[in-house]
Amino acid sequence: MRRCDREETLSGRSVGRIAPLRDQVASRRTVLRAVIGTSVSLAARAVMAAEDISIPSFESGRYQFTILRPQIELPPIRLFGLDGKTIDLSSLRGKPILLNFWATWCAACRTELPILDRLFEENRRSGLQVIAVSEDRSDRETVVRFIRTNKIENLPIYRDPNGYVAFSDRDNEKKAPFALYGMPITYLITASGRVVGYMSGAADWMSQSASELIEYLRRS
Repeated sequence: MRRCDREETLSGRSVGRIAPLRDQVASRRTVLRAVIGTSVSLAARAVMAAEDISIPSFESGRYQFTILRPQIELPPIRLFGLDGKTIDLSSLRGKPILLNFWATWCAACRTELPILDRLFEENRRSGLQVIAVSEDRSDRETVVRFIRTNKIENLPIYRDPNGYVAFSDRDNEKKAPFALYGMPITYLITASGRVVGYMSGAADWMSQSASELIEYLRRS
């Protein structure tokens, strides 16, 4: 083999075994980014797991409190009261909120609303906000009659007649922020304004486990 041929062969083999320096640096950067990305992801999961552990569990009958992942900030929402006045939920920031969705045709709502009514009355001074939003598409008078018949005397009642606050359709055409996975359904919002989860179905909000969960909302 001629010398020039031998040198070309060795050169080719060297290139095959060892990448140029710039390629090595680029490769190391790629690996480093992957390692950092994995570390951040694991750290985020660890924080989420810690938050989940700190949230008290709550079961009532056959229903269980469901934690939202990720937790979301309470969006600006304007609700219409039966008295014609409106309220922006963002104005309640700094206070824990139970945001309940119900309807006059819902049998379980007739069981739960009186419990929420009592809960709100007994915790009024502590700052707990219990907001009951009717998802009826009928006129205001239908809701008023239901409230009177079931002797709801303390609970703030609002309406969402156009479906801009809660949705049950798959496409959520109106981009409402809260999903109706059942009826009734109650979303729990911390004093700092985080929507941490929901309770689908009628629940005993006067129970000890419910009190522990509400206390968590006050502290968070």
